[in-house]
Amino acid sequence: MMPTIGLIMIVRDEEDNLAACLDSARKTVDEIVIVDTGSTDRTMEIARRYTDRVYSYPWHDDFSAARNYAIERSSSRWLLSLDADEELDLSRGDLRMLVDNAGEYEAFFLPLYNPAGSYPGDFTLFPVLRFFRNSPAYRFQGRIHEQVVIRRPEAVGIAEYPGIWHKPATGKKRNRKRSRNLALLRRAVAGEPDNYFLQYYLGVEWLGLGRPQLALPYLKNARANLTDGNILFRLPAIRSLVLCLKALGMTDEAICVCLEESAKYPSCSDLFFDGGLLFEETGEYEIAVRWFREAVNCGPQHPLFSHTNGTGSFLALYHLGHCHEKLGRCREAREYYEKALSANPDYFLPLCSLFLLDLVVVGADQAWDRFRAAGYLERPRHLEVLADLFFEAGCPDLACACLERLPSPGDSGNLLALKQMAKYQLYAGRVETALENIGRLRDAGCLERDLEVDEVIALILKEDYGAAKGRAFSIWRRSPGAGWALLNLLSLMRDGSRCGRPEATGHGEMIETLLAVIENCLRFRQTRTCGEGCLMARRYHHLVSMAMQLLVDLSPDGCLSLSEYLRGKADAVCRLATAKYGKAWELMT
Repeated sequence: MMPTIGLIMIVRDEEDNLAACLDSARKTVDEIVIVDTGSTDRTMEIARRYTDRVYSYPWHDDFSAARNYAIERSSSRWLLSLDADEELDLSRGDLRMLVDNAGEYEAFFLPLYNPAGSYPGDFTLFPVLRFFRNSPAYRFQGRIHEQVVIRRPEAVGIAEYPGIWHKPATGKKRNRKRSRNLALLRRAVAGEPDNYFLQYYLGVEWLGLGRPQLALPYLKNARANLTDGNILFRLPAIRSLVLCLKALGMTDEAICVCLEESAKYPSCSDLFFDGGLLFEETGEYEIAVRWFREAVNCGPQHPLFSHTNGTGSFLALYHLGHCHEKLGRCREAREYYEKALSANPDYFLPLCSLFLLDLVVVGADQAWDRFRAAGYLERPRHLEVLADLFFEAGCPDLACACLERLPSPGDSGNLLALKQMAKYQLYAGRVETALENIGRLRDAGCLERDLEVDEVIALILKEDYGAAKGRAFSIWRRSPGAGWALLNLLSLMRDGSRCGRPEATGHGEMIETLLAVIENCLRFRQTRTCGEGCLMARRYHHLVSMAMQLLVDLSPDGCLSLSEYLRGKADAVCRLATAKYGKAWELMT
């Protein structure tokens, strides 16, 4: 007879998560047991769509008691424990494959992925014991942060799949959980002052709430007292302690922790990576390089190590590039950035660094050629990132060229790309095409305020003053300061006259609008040497002059804002020249 597999869960107010969790697991289990501990939303209604094994259990601030109650309700031979904000990933294999090849194993650690969400591949992996035989030997222990008791370590295997993906909570919900956990943990620690596993979690909760001074003693105790027999928690405790010391400005002590623990765990890339970050942030780039190299050389991590993805590969390679760049070694920096991007093409910081490096060394046009030759213009997300970078660098024509390589770049289904395309086209001098795309966005009901302003600028450049006036009045009704700025720009461009002074309450909005017009119009790059190219250049430059004139005439605040803007531009030019020409430029200035 085929062994049966049961899913056991305890839930409370999880209507937003429960269905996705159950959908992810139901194909690999024979039975679902759900224990509700007091939901006031639709959680139980959703649960009953999947199983008739739904039970209520009175909450007594004891997670283990609730989970063990769920175990007692199951008749399956193997049990999978999930939380409602988790999903089972069966893409590499399912639970039946583990059961079929279990041999003498009675339980398995499964990989739990906790994504941070900044980019694909941004996650931390924790081994968790979540799959075990339905036997009295395997029960949960602990009122909070409960764990399955391991009595025979030799009977517990480590599985690479299936994985469990944890869904990150919103900031408000996460803080509510932290506050709840904190209250339970403080009571638990008071009753078990020598339970350093609980002290570790108490330190983590304080750290998560932004109270590192309160977290510090608990994390120090956990590090000092958790042994290698608790390696699942000792390494996270060490890394949390380093983070805590760093937050408190105790960098030297944090470095000492990394030195001591990396000597004890020479294959743990996370510790070398953390040490490298500390030296990098103190400006010790040569030392940081050695630490990041050690992180890369660690190789695959021990399966029982919790591990931040990339510390031994793309993250360390990126920081090697950054340190070499700070040391003036542009060739080595470029090589490491390319390796980082190759290791994880979805990690975009190396792409941004390569762009800035090439912008300084060879200029925008050759940077475009290099990216094309390297194949970086083949991935849609790379193209979107590079389009933004080229636009910010004052090359809207190259930004357009990036987006034009996207599949269906003008497709209304991709509204973000269409918005970007419309703006880039306008300041690349392709006014008519920009207006067409802005019209499509208006028809789709997706025209945002900044593009409404851009539309008025496009109509002014086209010398369609009647249409520009109508659009500007529409903006004025909702945003008087922005509307006044656009109406006066229009009037000055048309016949050199102004149309009155704005209300004092609208000055801030007017200043913001005029500075945005100046910034965007200055991006125009004349790529044609005569005729239409020269005409368009004169129009953009005239708009900039009129916007500056309005700021100077408006008020002392307008004049001061323009002065600060121009000073920032001058500083940026000096930084670029320093980066490009180094000591020679510094001596000249």
